Amino acid sequence: MTDKTLRVIGELMGSVPQAGSFAARRTGSAENLVIEVDRVGPIRFPVTPAQARRLCEIARPARYGLREQTLLDANVRDTWEVPRDRVTVDERQWRVTLLPMLEILRAELGLGPDCELSAQLHSMLVYEPGQFFQRHQDSEKADGMIGTLVVTLPSAFTGGELVIEQQGTKVTDQGSPEELSFVAFYGDCRHEVLPVTNGYRITLTYNLMAKGPTGPDAAVFAMHPAVALLAEQLRAHFTTPTESSVWSSHGQPAKRPPHQLVYLLDHQYSQHGLGWDQLKGGDAARAGLMLAAADLAGYDTSLALAEVVDSYEEDYTSWTMIYRQRWERVADEWKCVESADMEFDEDGEMVEPEPADPASLPVLSSLPLVPGSEDVGELRWSTITLTWLIDRSGAAGEPAVREVLDEELCTGASQSTLEPFASEIEGYTGNEGNTASFW
Repeated sequence: MTDKTLRVIGELMGSVPQAGSFAARRTGSAENLVIEVDRVGPIRFPVTPAQARRLCEIARPARYGLREQTLLDANVRDTWEVPRDRVTVDERQWRVTLLPMLEILRAELGLGPDCELSAQLHSMLVYEPGQFFQRHQDSEKADGMIGTLVVTLPSAFTGGELVIEQQGTKVTDQGSPEELSFVAFYGDCRHEVLPVTNGYRITLTYNLMAKGPTGPDAAVFAMHPAVALLAEQLRAHFTTPTESSVWSSHGQPAKRPPHQLVYLLDHQYSQHGLGWDQLKGGDAARAGLMLAAADLAGYDTSLALAEVVDSYEEDYTSWTMIYRQRWERVADEWKCVESADMEFDEDGEMVEPEPADPASLPVLSSLPLVPGSEDVGELRWSTITLTWLIDRSGAAGEPAVREVLDEELCTGASQSTLEPFASEIEGYTGNEGNTASFW
């Protein structure tokens, strides 16, 4: 009964039309963009190679963010950043072009009409021939940041395409030799700048800030035709006893109604960027539908962050003699952040090993073990854990119930493609081990 109920709930949630896109592109006139750079002077459009070279001369290598860190690695990001205090933009004149453009981009991103987008200048970047930025996600740099706006200045260059990807769909922008190119995208989108092959690519990058509700609320959905049907399915979900994945103390499957329903949204969120007024694209509309149905059925609704961990059997550590390794994603590469090999005493007994020097640990283009590879066996277990919760009033904290059981999970219409951000390999330790886990 519950499997059918979950399927119907997913179908009803999927009946909400997709609002907007993960990325929006436009071009516009540069006549209202007046930029002056200290020691370079006013920037003329199209930007000439001579002026671009002068910008490179006063710039510094650009760093990139990885969660709470700011790193410098030319193998990941090779571009020039003009110091922010050297760049002056005539904001009064620029607003004549920027504000109407932000309103267009807001609608194309699927944000609600009561949401106001603003843009905070973050950096001025110059890509010369051969420079690039590997595939990555932007970090949230301020409260209310929902995405990034890239304004590419008019100049003649080849290569240097900005490629944005979400759930297997790509949007590509090449810039324009005569006009400004505007590209706005959500902060959880992975994107890259391909190597410039000729000329110079010059951009202004902005933090996109959202103020006000990003999508419709429950009241807007009260008359939606799916609300009554969804409310009926919610009542069925919470009142129908089902065989639980948690066994009773008598060694038999417990049969009881589920305690909760967890519906997965499409976009990724951080604790800093999660809120009822910070939902992205179609997530806001689906949340509005669920709120209206839950109100009708008499149930509470909350937003939550979920962590997914898949753990597999593996044979890799048996022949490599690895005790433990942990890998974390850095841009589009994988950095080993912890490693230790098996060690034995004189009697052949395994002892706790000394970890390797962090400075000696490698960075690879891919993980040494991935699901489906020769040394990875069957899935041992998969868990979804709720790590942070926001209730209807906006109060936030750790959830009272953290574990999500199979009978409580509805993937529904979610098109989210989960990619690991960390992996841990653990060899045999006597009682357990030979596992490869992915977060």
